[in-house]
Amino acid sequence: MANRRPNNHIETELSRDLGLTSALAIGIGTMIAAGIFTLSGLAIRNVGSAAIASFLLAAFVALFTALTYCEFVSIYPRTGEGYLYARRTFNPPLAYFVGWALFLGYTSSCAFYIASLSSYFNEFIWHSPIESLFGIVMLSGLTLLNIRGTKESGKFQVIVTAAKVVLLIWFIAGGLSYVDMDVVMDRFSTDLVAIGTTGAMVFITFFGFSAIAASAGEVKDPVRNIPRAIFISMGVVTVLYTAVVLVLLFAGLSEYNEAAMGEAAKKFLGSAGGYVIIGGAIFSMISASNASVMAGSRVMLSMSQLGHMPEGFGLINPRTRTPVIAVILVGGMILIFALILPLEDLSYFANTVLLMALIAVNAALIVHRRKYPDMERPFKVPLVPLLPALGILANIYLLSQIFQHIVPLLLALGAQFFGMFAFIAWRGWQPAEEAIAGLASHVAVSEGRGSRKKSRFRLLVPIANPQTIRRLVRLASAIAKEKQGEILLLRVLTVPEQLPPTQFDEAKLEEERAVLREARKACEEFGVPSHGVVRVGHKVARAILETSTDWNCDLIILGWKGHSRSRERILGNITDAIVKFADTDIMLVKFVGNAPINHILLPTAGGEHAQWAEQYCATIARAVDGSVTVCRVVPEDESRTDSEIHKERLKPAVERIFEEGGFTIKSKVIRNDSIADGIIEAAEGYDAIMVGATRQSIYPQILFGNIPEKIAMGANKTVIMVKHHDPVKALLGKVVGE
Repeated sequence: MANRRPNNHIETELSRDLGLTSALAIGIGTMIAAGIFTLSGLAIRNVGSAAIASFLLAAFVALFTALTYCEFVSIYPRTGEGYLYARRTFNPPLAYFVGWALFLGYTSSCAFYIASLSSYFNEFIWHSPIESLFGIVMLSGLTLLNIRGTKESGKFQVIVTAAKVVLLIWFIAGGLSYVDMDVVMDRFSTDLVAIGTTGAMVFITFFGFSAIAASAGEVKDPVRNIPRAIFISMGVVTVLYTAVVLVLLFAGLSEYNEAAMGEAAKKFLGSAGGYVIIGGAIFSMISASNASVMAGSRVMLSMSQLGHMPEGFGLINPRTRTPVIAVILVGGMILIFALILPLEDLSYFANTVLLMALIAVNAALIVHRRKYPDMERPFKVPLVPLLPALGILANIYLLSQIFQHIVPLLLALGAQFFGMFAFIAWRGWQPAEEAIAGLASHVAVSEGRGSRKKSRFRLLVPIANPQTIRRLVRLASAIAKEKQGEILLLRVLTVPEQLPPTQFDEAKLEEERAVLREARKACEEFGVPSHGVVRVGHKVARAILETSTDWNCDLIILGWKGHSRSRERILGNITDAIVKFADTDIMLVKFVGNAPINHILLPTAGGEHAQWAEQYCATIARAVDGSVTVCRVVPEDESRTDSEIHKERLKPAVERIFEEGGFTIKSKVIRNDSIADGIIEAAEGYDAIMVGATRQSIYPQILFGNIPEKIAMGANKTVIMVKHHDPVKALLGKVVGE
């Protein structure tokens, strides 16, 4: 099946092949793995029979976040789990923080399973000269299995999960004959700190609920099946863990380590039975690794689709319907973790990053409820914000217990820092046009005497409405003449998203070429060199940004209707994207009438954008031998003395513009309680109003906010708005912007 994404091209969807049984197998299979076969022995070593309390503590903490996941998955039943929920709630950097933490968590926890797998194999099956050989072989096989398809991976998961549950029950039954409750009481540690630390260590064993949610895009009826799978799997696993720890205590081993359960199995069930349990443990770890590979690749897929990782990472193979590149990258990351970190450090590393992510996801539920109070929620967590707040505190408590394990803690924090730095670098230096997902446009026509080399000031003038050609060219020519520059004229021919940009109607292309010729003729009349380009593509904004980048433009002049009907689009769909991503100055022009622009009213508060508006205003006025009146609006009830103070504040702007010379410069204080209304009323004696963006901001909603938009909508004069490109602000905008 194909799906139309916002980037206007067809993509292949994941297939919904997993039912409730498969979802349960993912959850139980992830939880019953190294956690029970490896960490149970380590937990008993740390706190004796109080290991039961540690496991129950970890389950209790996980329950808070499991409830949060259930509500979110009922709203967003798609692949991506915690990252997706954060993406729909927080700004991009925080959402990326959650996604990267989950990616690290899944890969490092899977590495923990792979390392445990190698440990068991070397201890009980065959001691390989290469300690991690068996784990690497299994990881390669699981990677290939996940590339092959979700259905095959899901069937494998069901089979091995059912087998290991049966084997665990057999192990528990074999140990019941050794029951001695005095042992439980004698070996129960009262060290609360140690119990808490052990709870933090074994928390990884209950994270399977997240793996279920990570596969929401491939589960049938996810709103119904995923919450059921989460609660059933957590209940089953909690009971099994409690029973396993109890009978493991009764084995009375001389040493409790990561291989303790295998030794206990030999004692309870004899040599043959022991090896059956050991085999079950190995297959159990394989199934947990399989679920982690699947979940980690789905988080990467979601991050790629939502613009927080390169788009290629999330490509879905049309034959296998799996994200092949994401699966391979996840497999590679798991291998790196498995080779560089020891077993226990892997556990603490994974728990650190996962707990950080879950703290943010619980916070996301509180914010989401306030941000979208009327949204339908098929599953609703009771007592919000109390329960998610308790989840935050519980996760913080477990995280604090890891602080004494300084090496994995520092490694986890370093990995998070590296991921955030890489994200900022990638988004910041990403070409402007690539911020708009989709296929690149195609240059169908390029004619004139312009050169792409950066030899002169270049203005890009996209022509959307042929009726405004002459007015746009007249304005652009005034600036180009002063700066001894040239004009680049652009028409964008859009084609249906089903077609590549190289396929277009030749007759329509000739129509676009005719519009360009008319525009170039106007440039000749005004005595300015020009070049014309027709680009064919799916997205007009992307084609404009690509042209600006290719031709090293300094200024983009856009015609604008003066308002947007959409509450989400402040300036309009195309203009919003250009203002947000362009690496050039932007000039938006709402034309009224055909009269030349000679006399300009320039409201200013002295900000960065206003100062650049001053420069462009002076350039236009000098080219037409016109005039500029710098103004400031003050309240009606201000005294004359205060008005004089405001007039003094206009002097720096007047002096800056006066230095340009060649035209008349004036200053004016406007008395009105409304800034926009005062400017609109004062504009009656002028040809145009020129305003700078309201402040230095990374958001276009603030850059061109209420006052400039109100002026543009209410003024019966041409309105010109200027935004200066600041590289630092642009970098922050790319990182923080949607």
